[in-house]
Amino acid sequence: MSVIVFDFFGVICSEVAPNVLSHYLPQDKAVEIKRTLVHKADLGLMTQDEFFARLAAMTGVPQARLEAEFQAHVHIDEAVVALIEDLRRCQRVALLTNALVPYVREILKRHDLERLFETILVSSEEHLAKPDPAFFLRLLQRMGVRPGDALMIDDNPENVAVAKGLGMQGIVFVSAEQLVKKLASFTGA
Repeated sequence: MSVIVFDFFGVICSEVAPNVLSHYLPQDKAVEIKRTLVHKADLGLMTQDEFFARLAAMTGVPQARLEAEFQAHVHIDEAVVALIEDLRRCQRVALLTNALVPYVREILKRHDLERLFETILVSSEEHLAKPDPAFFLRLLQRMGVRPGDALMIDDNPENVAVAKGLGMQGIVFVSAEQLVKKLASFTGA
């Protein structure tokens, strides 16, 4: 592989929006908000403040409390971080994530994760979001890599399927332990 591409939420970091939303909304309403409001925020169609204000209006939860909960639900998987540390010694590593800026950039900085990646593409900065194939292609173009030389690691099977449809390799992430075993078959380790 020329480059290994990681998703952030659900792989390196815990999922946040679904966990917070599930505390305040029935499952179907939480899914609808993720599909509509969160997706618009991921595309950069609103600021972070607008996102939290709209979410507060939809849930009836004060905006400051929602913002605090979005921070409290951030948990970095240190086993995955250690794996990336090892991989980057002999592989190019990139991050492709659907997220709000500055929210995700602040998490990356606070946990000293930016240094792990040669390239970082955040959906709200690029105005593209997974599973849009153009988002994957933009990353490959920026890195000067052909799809067949890239491996996508994502917890969302739909995103992995799109990557594979473009000619990339793909692994649906379940755990750090599973990922180590799966990567061995790709990297020859």
